[in-house]
Amino acid sequence: MRARLTRLALALATLACALPSGASATAIYGYPLAAHCPAAGVADKVDRWGMYACNCTSYVAWSLQANGQSIDWFEPGRMDAKNWPLVAREESIPLGHAPRVGAVAVWPKVEPPFGHVAYVTRLDAGGTFDVAEYNFRPALQGRRFEFDRRRGVDAKGVLFIYVPQAAREHAPR
Repeated sequence: MRARLTRLALALATLACALPSGASATAIYGYPLAAHCPAAGVADKVDRWGMYACNCTSYVAWSLQANGQSIDWFEPGRMDAKNWPLVAREESIPLGHAPRVGAVAVWPKVEPPFGHVAYVTRLDAGGTFDVAEYNFRPALQGRRFEFDRRRGVDAKGVLFIYVPQAAREHAPR
């Protein structure tokens, strides 16, 4: 019964993620590799987005796809978190310093040498924002391969990628 309720909750979360552009709901839970993260992360397994499973990049790729945002700009072998702004710029995806729900938050110098990305889930009136992320060790106090939500994050030093909605024919089904 509990497994059935979990599957139902994940299905509802997936439906909520398919909301049209401008909707306030965003994907947070439901990362399909979560049950395998300790093993997959250690084994450096490559996921369906061409990223290492259970790392921040894989989670954000899933969040973008689950929210109907474009993922066709990913370039295999170049998607360490610190490279996301460069690849986005080359693909004419806008960047900026103001958080927006659905944007990718990038910290290129955190977690050297790879950087860190997270998915912006909420904006606060005071200018801070919330993120959903995977494998950010400072927030996890040294643990690895776990989901985390941080609230009230300061935008100082963060670069945001404003990923557009996917073309209809590329939207997840």
